Amino acid sequence: MISRRSLLSGLAAGASLLPAMDAQAQSEREFHVFMILFRGWEDACDGFRDYLRSRNLRVRITIFDLDQDIKKAAEAVELARVAKPDLVFVWGTSTAIAVLGPWDAPDPKRHLVEFPAVFCIVTDPVASRIVKSNEDTGRNVTGVEYLAPLSVQLRAMALYKPFRKVGIVFNPREQNSLSTVRGLEALERDFGFELSRHPVRSEAGPDLPAGELRDRVNEVKQTDADWIFIPPDTLLNVNRDALTQSALEMNLPTFSSTERFVRDSNGLCGLVSRYWSVGAFAGFKAEQILLGAKTARNSPVELLARFSYLVRLDTAKSLRAPPPLKVMKVAELV
Repeated sequence: MISRRSLLSGLAAGASLLPAMDAQAQSEREFHVFMILFRGWEDACDGFRDYLRSRNLRVRITIFDLDQDIKKAAEAVELARVAKPDLVFVWGTSTAIAVLGPWDAPDPKRHLVEFPAVFCIVTDPVASRIVKSNEDTGRNVTGVEYLAPLSVQLRAMALYKPFRKVGIVFNPREQNSLSTVRGLEALERDFGFELSRHPVRSEAGPDLPAGELRDRVNEVKQTDADWIFIPPDTLLNVNRDALTQSALEMNLPTFSSTERFVRDSNGLCGLVSRYWSVGAFAGFKAEQILLGAKTARNSPVELLARFSYLVRLDTAKSLRAPPPLKVMKVAELV
């Protein structure tokens, strides 16, 4: 990750921050991609880079990491304008909102409007006003959705264990969480369940004070909830061990929208897409734009066609809640 001074020096010298990917290139031209990240390089970034590398494109990548401080978005925009990349890659909902602005009223002074952009790991880009619709983005921006529809997630959760009450622990300062809460509220009547909401109270981050998540989980426990639903949320992800361990100790099953709560922590299960695959799909879209096959404006926002039903067996054993046979038939056991 880079400072303003080192980036400007590198640009002036023509230096790259990652080596060019030029194995028998499809195009003689070297493309420049400016990547704006929220919480550093992770699996989706690997997928994006790996896809472009597999296609033998000569791509120079510059990285700007907000380091979970959305106030740095203004600096990222300024430096992208200095860099004049062929394409901007944007990771995360909050980042996309801050860097790209609303599809119908971006501020040319604060938002990047002059370069094609591809986003990924964004929850509900239409509701967040990043794009007009998935089919018609309304701007020179496209991307990849990574969450299964909430209605599908609820059916997957009911397949493991039916529910009447669901608690959601969420960060009220993160758009991903708020979008998920609103989506679940809209489905309460159709699915016949009651949703209890438990916002994180502390504004400290990224590391929450000891006991913060345990207190929120205990609140869920007091409602006699059948499940804790974990939304896509950077703050919760950073503190995923504290959240899932607290739920485990209170004998509460957790269902996650994203993989790391199950694969890398103590969550019980979730219907998820692999971050790497999301990034690779974003790489495919970037390739089309860079080579001129499509523009970002006429490339629809798309969803991965396949999801994984993850089940963590040691958590299931601790909860004495083995997955039913109908789940075992489709699940990826971790």
